[in-house]
Amino acid sequence: MATTHTGSTDASGYSLIELLVVLAIVAILGIAGVSMLGNRGGNSVRVVLDEIEGGIMDAHKYAATSGRDVAIVTWGTWDVTGTAPTLFMARGAAAQTSLAIQTAVTTTIAAPTDLQKTCAVLFSPSRSREYMNAGVVVTGSAWWTNAMQANGSGKQNEDLATVEPFKSDASFQAAFTPANNLFQGALNQVTISGANKRFNTSLVVQVVSTAGGAAVPGGAMGLIVVQNNGATVYKFYNPGAANGDGKWRRI
Repeated sequence: MATTHTGSTDASGYSLIELLVVLAIVAILGIAGVSMLGNRGGNSVRVVLDEIEGGIMDAHKYAATSGRDVAIVTWGTWDVTGTAPTLFMARGAAAQTSLAIQTAVTTTIAAPTDLQKTCAVLFSPSRSREYMNAGVVVTGSAWWTNAMQANGSGKQNEDLATVEPFKSDASFQAAFTPANNLFQGALNQVTISGANKRFNTSLVVQVVSTAGGAAVPGGAMGLIVVQNNGATVYKFYNPGAANGDGKWRRI
């Protein structure tokens, strides 16, 4: 007896709609990937800004809660290519010298002294990817100036002096000087009063997007400013003209 075979549908292929959906997903992922790669410098700048701001706020909180004067001490330069970071920001008792605080946070012993118990590293660049595309500007470095230059396409970041509050507030203009750079390379110290919970001097932190150990012209930039006798940490960010609008905004 002959067997009759009924017609069957071969489901091994893909329909045109399915192929179009897959292509659309691949295109979206590709665009997202390019966008993320293009903003690596900006992402790194934001990470460094947030880390340093957190360290400054930690020191301020310690002064406010303890009622004691607290020092923020920095030393070293930006270098994430070696076996250990060389840039440090630490917190310690303001009554101690900068050298004593530096020694306390870089010496590991089983029974720490009272000084060492009050000291802590607030920031130091690691070799993680978050820091690979940004750098902190140390006094004497040309990174900030180079980042403000036009890139190969002629795109240039907005001049900070034309942006509020720097444009009209003389106190911000006075604060933004190399002498107030928190990271001087050599040992540097600023103090926070435990009595009035205010910074006893102005401080500035500059961060730029980097590539190959140099600042990226028209790249992302970041800035932290604390005014003399103030208690507010102001943070500014520019995504860079190379991958953004090149305009400053407070964040």
